[in-house]
Amino acid sequence: MNVCAPTKTKRRCHEAAMVVSDMILTLAREKAQGGTVSLEDIERIASLISGGTVALDGIFVRQEDLCRKEHCKPQGNIGARANPFQRLMVRPFEHLLAGESAVFQRAYLANYFEFLEHTFEKRLEPFERHCRAIIQALMVIHGNNLTWDHFYADSRTIKALHGALTLLKTYLKGQEGQRVWHACLSRPTPDLPQPSLAQIDQIRHVLLETAHGLTAADR
Repeated sequence: MNVCAPTKTKRRCHEAAMVVSDMILTLAREKAQGGTVSLEDIERIASLISGGTVALDGIFVRQEDLCRKEHCKPQGNIGARANPFQRLMVRPFEHLLAGESAVFQRAYLANYFEFLEHTFEKRLEPFERHCRAIIQALMVIHGNNLTWDHFYADSRTIKALHGALTLLKTYLKGQEGQRVWHACLSRPTPDLPQPSLAQIDQIRHVLLETAHGLTAADR
């Protein structure tokens, strides 16, 4: 449960205040005579609660920890479960996934990610770890305002994409790479038909052109 998310009438982070108000009402009812509480009794209750109690201290510590975790999450469009390296490797042809007339359906991306596993093998984990490290470094700078655009524009990210696409390009030049590419990318999904050769060739073309462009820019 998102403890800090808004509900219909309040935010979950206000539950600590509700505990305090409930405590005040409980003590006030104990002091009430004929449904009336004197100002002196209210001041005494307020002084008692503001001094802190063991129960309140525990509640505040737990609530502070929950809210800190929630508010430290980026409020841009980067989720904690996202794989930044996968997002990076989709970035070159992301425009082909958009709209009703998309060249390539997002449901096919699982096939593409499987191809990447064959391409990088043991080098996949270092790439993923490096991209996560970039995200963490950017969090220090941008905090909750961090977005994917910040990640894509970072020089370290561009360098990582260049290196990954260079390896991918080399793999695709070989017969094994070509075989795996067509085997993975042309596989149908349960809800969609088999992608056409034109579709997967367009994805391949964009990836290779991006690799070429990054190489030219690096010279």
